Amino acid sequence: MPRALAAPVSHRFTISELVNETEASARTIRYYITEGLLPPAYGRGPNATYDRSHLLRLRLIGDLKQRRLGLNEIKRRLQELSDEDVAALLVIQTRPVEDRWRRVALHPDIELHVRESAGELVDVAFESATDEIIGLCRVVVERLEREG
Repeated sequence: MPRALAAPVSHRFTISELVNETEASARTIRYYITEGLLPPAYGRGPNATYDRSHLLRLRLIGDLKQRRLGLNEIKRRLQELSDEDVAALLVIQTRPVEDRWRRVALHPDIELHVRESAGELVDVAFESATDEIIGLCRVVVERLEREG
């Protein structure tokens, strides 16, 4: 019987990358997680990573704070929103300001490189297809490692 595919892993950010992409400090990001405004990081300590949801929500928190909303009200609003809702509210560009390549290490000898074009809005279908390709590759690599 074929094994079920694992859910693909999306791009992850380090805390320093989140700090660079937002106006929040690492301490503030950790505080927001503690207060329930953001989901927990993936992992702990210096190896903890964050995803697109963290980035979008941090940007919305910054926007709502500029409107002088309290953290309890911001938390309430965030709980009702999906990531797509947050992105739509922000009407933000989630692509880099210049072309860059995202490196996805699948195995010590196998990498996937995905170009993120400057200034373009995220193509949801392309991102979904990329995540599916990564998921399929991981299944094949896991099989290779089991059989090897």
